[in-house]
This record gives sequence, structure tokens and C-alpha cells, in this order.
Amino acid sequence: MAADDTKAKLQDSALTLFVERGFAETTTKVLAQKAGVAEGTIYRHYASKDDLVRDLFERYYARCAEDIRSIAAETRGGIDAKLTAIARFICELYDSNPTLYRFLLLAQYQAIPIIRSVPNGPAAILGALIADSIARREIPQQNAQVSAAMVLGAIVQPAMGLIYGSVGGRMANFHPQISAACAAILRAPNVSRRAARSSKGKPR
Repeated sequence: MAADDTKAKLQDSALTLFVERGFAETTTKVLAQKAGVAEGTIYRHYASKDDLVRDLFERYYARCAEDIRSIAAETRGGIDAKLTAIARFICELYDSNPTLYRFLLLAQYQAIPIIRSVPNGPAAILGALIADSIARREIPQQNAQVSAAMVLGAIVQPAMGLIYGSVGGRMANFHPQISAACAAILRAPNVSRRAARSSKGKPR
């Protein structure tokens, strides 16, 4: 088996095991058995299991961010149309590849340094979209980054419900409600110029 094929097999096996068993419970021995390679082979590609987690998260996190950026750029219309398209993409990603989606959600707590080092992650992209919409007076003044975090939560939290069994169905079924929630967040009644100024540390 070629080196690239072996690495790809390790990555695929790791994604499945990390989601099914958890990171701590997935040993390199179990991973090697799943991938059908010798345990020592893992260390030819990764210095440690943590290194493998970081590599997987960074790769797929960056890819997801780039997809979101492309969708936002290609979608005609204002902020509502763009967020609706982004929410649809994320819902479809969960339904089509739940293992990858779950990995990205569950691994983010171990990958905070990676998230901080990626200036153009999903939250930053959403923040830029919202800031542009504010500048065009499409939505009220508000803290764009806080709103971006709230919008991202509205999109991904239903998936957490699916993962933990508190919600049933497919993510696609939630898309209309999620899109409506995103629009409502950007037009919350308590949003004002005063709130936007205070969020930047200015005195009330």
C-alpha cells in the first residue's frame, strides 16, 4: 500500500473511531487494527495521536470554512439569502457525512489553538458578512462577532441535539426554522447603537 493510501486509511479510520469511541478511548493499537496496519506505521505519519487529531481538524475545518466563503460569495441577495444558503450547506453536510460533522463538533474543544490560528474560520466569515450588512444598513447596528457566534450556534446546536439524542430527524428538516432563527437574531429587539458601542468597551 502506498504511503498516501496508508495515511488516508488512517485518517478515515480515525474519524470513525474518534466519533464512535471518543478520543481518549481510541488507542493507537485500536486505530492500527481498524486501519489494517502495524501500530508503528502510525508514527511514520504522525508524531502522536494528538497530532493526528490536529491534522484532521485543521484540514476539514479549513475546507468547511472555504466552502462557506464560496457559498456566501456565489449567493445573490442580502444577508438572509446568504445565511439561508450557508445553513442549507451545513445541514446537508450533516445528513451526507454525519461522521465528519460530528468529528468537527466534538473535536473543536481539543482544537481551540487551531481555531484561534485560523483567521478565516466560519465565525470570522459570518462576522464579516454581518458587518457588511450593517454597513449597508440592511440590519441594525450590533456587535457583528457576537451576532456571528449566535448565528453559528443556531445552525450547529440542532446537530448537537441529534448527536445526543434529544432531537430526532434529519438536519434538512430543520433548515427553514434555522434560517428563520438566523434572521431573527440579526434583528433582535434589543439591538441598538448603544448596545453596539457598549460592546466595544465604550462607556454607557
